[in-house]
Amino acid sequence: MQEILVVAAIAAAVFFLPRWLGRKSPEPVFAPRRRVPLWGWMRLAILITVLWLAGTALYVKPWEDAPLLYLCVGPAPALLFWGGVWVWHGFKKYRR
Repeated sequence: MQEILVVAAIAAAVFFLPRWLGRKSPEPVFAPRRRVPLWGWMRLAILITVLWLAGTALYVKPWEDAPLLYLCVGPAPALLFWGGVWVWHGFKKYRR
């Protein structure tokens, strides 16, 4: 029984002594990062993209045949569009 108490005391010392005796360093204060709100046009573009991908998947049916056609008609235009938006926002951000 005494050995268990010694082990418990050592474990308590290992966990609690550094907290009690340690220096409290000041935590760095970070300014909260402001998130850019999604404007109406951006939300509309996201909705159109999702509907485009779903519509082309239902029309082309890539699980039956022509997965390459679906990739060219479905995700490729969406990736090109969102890549262009990403690049445009990058140029707009660093132009200031």
